[in-house]
Amino acid sequence: MALRVPDEVTDEAGVQLAVPAAADRHRWAKLTPRNWRLFVVRFFVAGLSVVLTVVVVPGLGFDGWRLGQFAVIGLVYGLLSALVKPALEFLALRFLVATYGFVVVLVNALLLYLLAWTLPTVLVYDRVWQLLLGGLVAGAVGMFLETVVGATQPVLDRPAKGESPS
Repeated sequence: MALRVPDEVTDEAGVQLAVPAAADRHRWAKLTPRNWRLFVVRFFVAGLSVVLTVVVVPGLGFDGWRLGQFAVIGLVYGLLSALVKPALEFLALRFLVATYGFVVVLVNALLLYLLAWTLPTVLVYDRVWQLLLGGLVAGAVGMFLETVVGATQPVLDRPAKGESPS
Protein backbone atom coordinates (compact mmCIF):
# COMPACT_ATOMS: atom_id res chain seq x y z
CA MET A 1 0.00 0.00 0.00
CA ALA A 2 1.49 3.33 -1.07
CA LEU A 3 1.59 6.27 1.29
CA ARG A 4 -0.58 9.10 -0.03
CA VAL A 5 0.70 12.61 0.59
CA PRO A 6 -2.22 15.05 0.54
CA ASP A 7 -2.13 18.01 -1.81
CA GLU A 8 -3.95 20.13 0.74
CA VAL A 9 -4.06 20.00 4.52
CA THR A 10 -6.64 21.55 6.85
CA ASP A 11 -5.79 23.32 10.09
CA GLU A 12 -7.72 23.22 13.36
CA ALA A 13 -10.34 25.71 12.10
CA GLY A 14 -11.00 23.66 8.96
CA VAL A 15 -9.25 26.12 6.64
CA GLN A 16 -7.48 24.35 3.80
CA LEU A 17 -3.75 25.02 3.63
CA ALA A 18 -1.78 24.23 0.50
CA VAL A 19 1.35 22.11 0.82
CA PRO A 20 3.11 22.72 -2.51
CA ALA A 21 6.30 20.77 -1.78
CA ALA A 22 4.30 17.73 -0.67
CA ALA A 23 2.21 17.91 -3.82
CA ASP A 24 5.34 18.20 -5.99
CA ARG A 25 6.96 15.25 -4.23
CA HIS A 26 3.80 13.20 -4.70
CA ARG A 27 3.69 13.99 -8.42
CA TRP A 28 7.42 13.22 -8.70
CA ALA A 29 6.97 9.86 -6.95
CA LYS A 30 4.16 8.94 -9.35
CA LEU A 31 6.16 9.88 -12.46
CA THR A 32 9.56 8.46 -11.51
CA PRO A 33 8.96 4.69 -11.95
CA ARG A 34 7.27 5.08 -15.33
CA ASN A 35 9.53 7.73 -16.82
CA TRP A 36 12.13 5.94 -18.95
CA ARG A 37 13.60 9.27 -20.05
CA LEU A 38 14.61 9.98 -16.46
CA PHE A 39 16.65 6.77 -16.39
CA VAL A 40 18.33 7.69 -19.68
CA VAL A 41 19.17 11.16 -18.32
CA ARG A 42 20.57 9.67 -15.10
CA PHE A 43 22.77 7.21 -17.03
CA PHE A 44 23.98 10.06 -19.24
CA VAL A 45 24.73 12.20 -16.18
CA ALA A 46 26.56 9.28 -14.53
CA GLY A 47 28.75 8.76 -17.60
CA LEU A 48 29.42 12.47 -17.96
CA SER A 49 30.33 12.84 -14.28
CA VAL A 50 32.88 10.00 -14.56
CA VAL A 51 34.36 11.46 -17.74
CA LEU A 52 34.64 14.93 -16.17
CA THR A 53 36.13 13.39 -13.03
CA VAL A 54 38.79 11.60 -15.06
CA VAL A 55 39.58 14.82 -16.92
CA VAL A 56 39.92 16.85 -13.70
CA VAL A 57 41.65 14.42 -11.31
CA PRO A 58 45.31 13.72 -12.06
CA GLY A 59 46.22 10.03 -12.04
CA LEU A 60 42.82 8.83 -13.20
CA GLY A 61 42.72 8.06 -16.88
CA PHE A 62 41.19 6.13 -19.72
CA ASP A 63 43.20 3.41 -21.37
CA GLY A 64 42.53 3.43 -25.11
CA TRP A 65 39.58 5.82 -25.09
CA ARG A 66 36.96 5.43 -27.80
CA LEU A 67 33.72 7.36 -28.09
CA GLY A 68 31.56 4.23 -27.74
CA GLN A 69 33.02 3.60 -24.29
CA PHE A 70 31.12 6.61 -22.97
CA ALA A 71 27.88 4.61 -23.20
CA VAL A 72 29.47 1.60 -21.49
CA ILE A 73 30.89 3.76 -18.70
CA GLY A 74 27.54 5.51 -18.24
CA LEU A 75 25.66 2.21 -18.16
CA VAL A 76 28.00 0.44 -15.74
CA TYR A 77 28.44 3.45 -13.43
CA GLY A 78 24.69 4.12 -13.56
CA LEU A 79 23.98 0.51 -12.56
CA LEU A 80 26.55 0.68 -9.78
CA SER A 81 25.00 3.94 -8.55
CA ALA A 82 21.50 2.51 -8.71
CA LEU A 83 22.18 -0.90 -7.16
CA VAL A 84 25.36 -0.82 -5.07
CA LYS A 85 25.42 2.78 -3.79
CA PRO A 86 22.13 2.62 -1.81
CA ALA A 87 23.21 -0.63 -0.16
CA LEU A 88 26.60 0.79 0.80
CA GLU A 89 25.05 4.01 2.11
CA PHE A 90 22.54 2.01 4.14
CA LEU A 91 25.32 -0.08 5.67
CA ALA A 92 27.34 3.06 6.47
CA LEU A 93 24.35 5.07 7.67
CA ARG A 94 25.44 5.22 11.29
CA PHE A 95 28.81 6.67 10.25
CA LEU A 96 27.28 9.16 7.81
CA VAL A 97 26.23 11.63 10.47
CA ALA A 98 29.31 11.12 12.64
CA THR A 99 31.70 11.87 9.77
CA TYR A 100 29.68 14.81 8.40
CA GLY A 101 29.21 13.11 5.04
CA PHE A 102 32.76 11.88 4.45
CA VAL A 103 31.31 8.38 4.08
CA VAL A 104 29.61 9.53 0.87
CA VAL A 105 33.03 10.38 -0.58
CA LEU A 106 34.26 6.91 0.42
CA VAL A 107 31.23 5.28 -1.19
CA ASN A 108 31.81 7.25 -4.42
CA ALA A 109 35.49 6.27 -4.36
CA LEU A 110 34.46 2.65 -3.91
CA LEU A 111 32.12 2.98 -6.88
CA LEU A 112 35.01 4.30 -8.98
CA TYR A 113 37.13 1.36 -7.80
CA LEU A 114 34.35 -1.07 -8.75
CA LEU A 115 34.08 0.64 -12.13
CA ALA A 116 37.83 0.26 -12.66
CA TRP A 117 37.62 -3.37 -11.52
CA THR A 118 34.63 -4.09 -13.78
CA LEU A 119 36.13 -2.33 -16.80
CA PRO A 120 39.90 -2.80 -16.36
CA THR A 121 40.70 -1.87 -19.95
CA VAL A 122 38.83 1.43 -19.73
CA LEU A 123 39.49 3.16 -16.38
CA VAL A 124 42.92 3.13 -14.75
CA TYR A 125 44.26 4.77 -11.57
CA ASP A 126 47.67 5.00 -9.93
CA ARG A 127 47.01 5.47 -6.21
CA VAL A 128 44.16 5.20 -3.72
CA TRP A 129 44.14 8.93 -2.92
CA GLN A 130 43.26 9.57 -6.56
CA LEU A 131 40.17 7.41 -6.12
CA LEU A 132 39.27 9.38 -2.99
CA LEU A 133 39.67 12.69 -4.80
CA GLY A 134 37.78 11.20 -7.73
CA GLY A 135 34.96 10.16 -5.37
CA LEU A 136 34.71 13.72 -4.10
CA VAL A 137 34.71 15.21 -7.61
CA ALA A 138 32.34 12.58 -9.05
CA GLY A 139 29.84 13.18 -6.24
CA ALA A 140 29.94 16.95 -6.61
CA VAL A 141 29.79 16.90 -10.42
CA GLY A 142 27.02 14.27 -10.43
CA MET A 143 24.93 16.22 -7.94
CA PHE A 144 25.43 19.45 -9.89
CA LEU A 145 24.55 17.85 -13.24
CA GLU A 146 21.47 16.06 -11.86
CA THR A 147 20.27 19.35 -10.40
CA VAL A 148 20.87 21.23 -13.65
CA VAL A 149 19.05 18.71 -15.85
CA GLY A 150 16.21 18.26 -13.34
CA ALA A 151 16.80 14.61 -12.47
CA THR A 152 16.42 15.15 -8.72
CA GLN A 153 13.30 15.38 -6.61
CA PRO A 154 12.04 18.91 -5.83
CA VAL A 155 13.16 20.04 -2.39
CA LEU A 156 12.17 23.67 -1.85
CA ASP A 157 8.71 24.90 -0.99
CA ARG A 158 7.07 27.16 -3.52
CA PRO A 159 3.96 29.19 -2.99
CA ALA A 160 0.77 27.45 -4.11
CA LYS A 161 -0.93 28.63 -7.27
CA GLY A 162 -2.72 31.89 -6.64
CA GLU A 163 -0.80 32.68 -3.43
CA SER A 164 1.72 35.44 -3.07
CA PRO A 165 5.16 34.52 -1.66
CA SER A 166 5.57 35.43 1.99
